[in-house]
Amino acid sequence: MTHRRLGLALGSGSARGLAHIGVLKVLEREGVPVGAIAGTSIGALIGGAFAAGVTADEMERIAVSVDFKHLVSLADVARPTTALVNGRHVEEFIRDVVDNQTFADVRIPFCCIAVDVAAEREVVLRDGDLASAIRASVSTPVVFAPVEREGRLLVDGAVLDPIPVRAVQDMGADAVVAVTNLGLPTGRVPTFSNDLHSGDIQTGRVHGRGFADLVYSRVFTGVMDRLRSPSVYQLASGSIDLMQRGLSEQQLAIADLVIAPQVDGAAYYSFFEADRMIRAGVAAAEAALPRIETLLEMDGVHVPLDDTRARGRV
Repeated sequence: MTHRRLGLALGSGSARGLAHIGVLKVLEREGVPVGAIAGTSIGALIGGAFAAGVTADEMERIAVSVDFKHLVSLADVARPTTALVNGRHVEEFIRDVVDNQTFADVRIPFCCIAVDVAAEREVVLRDGDLASAIRASVSTPVVFAPVEREGRLLVDGAVLDPIPVRAVQDMGADAVVAVTNLGLPTGRVPTFSNDLHSGDIQTGRVHGRGFADLVYSRVFTGVMDRLRSPSVYQLASGSIDLMQRGLSEQQLAIADLVIAPQVDGAAYYSFFEADRMIRAGVAAAEAALPRIETLLEMDGVHVPLDDTRARGRV
């Protein structure tokens, strides 16, 4: 039997998007072939790294090792007239992760989404330097300075296309699995998530960290949560988050299957809780495996779950 070509659409969601790593861990473990990936914002970062040959386990090691000091080191302050963060250090970090590859070098066909602010339209990036393209796709307006690339001024693709389902369809995928971190969709597409009340989802990584790192992370999160007046970062990210929820429904409606990891209380800046996000992604992807097997008609692929494990609307 001929296998259908699976495409992944990895959506935005800031720190919540670390759940993508958990989804990829399950697909790798089960030998599910991925034929194309499109990503927006953090979905572009994780999808681009995976396409470039970085395994999900390697991405997990990077994600859980990030501490407060590392995040601060990435925040090179920009001129107040452009954004809070210039983004050069972020691009250097991305370039190191993808090993300075181009789109032509990746092992899985990949594209990512940005927005041309001058032309007021979505841009699908699929050629040239990989790191600068991903950097453009993650550039939340006001927070990160725009990226000048090929004569265009580019910002976060989530402004117009938070879940790039159509982009991966255009890459020739026969079936599209969309991964969203923006809540459960309201449409009729089969949707799978994790059980928030099960023991699968822990409350965050505490053991294995130094005391200073733990204090830094808790203080940072506490300050962000308790500011009486919203910060510029909160206003920019929160506004885009609200906008994305409406825009994502249009794209999710044309997917073949949706994986929607849920994490109670996770904020867009909760990068210190990477393990919790990843666990949610693992549990949601495991729930979806039987349907993915049926969707792709994969002979000889071992899927050690049954439909009773599926949670969500089917």
